[in-house]
Amino acid sequence: MIGVGTILTSMIVAGFLLGYAVDSWLDSRPIFMLVFAGLGAVGGFLKVYKLLSRDI
Repeated sequence: MIGVGTILTSMIVAGFLLGYAVDSWLDSRPIFMLVFAGLGAVGGFLKVYKLLSRDI
């Protein structure tokens, strides 16, 4: 239960950083940064939902 916030935050930050790296590599606008941060948020929420909804 303690790591739920950490998991969600780390997934969003990882997506943000990956998007930043792709944008730097392709010399593009921050579109990949926003897309990957959004995907990280969705993945983080799904991971948190799975962790909190499993039977104890």
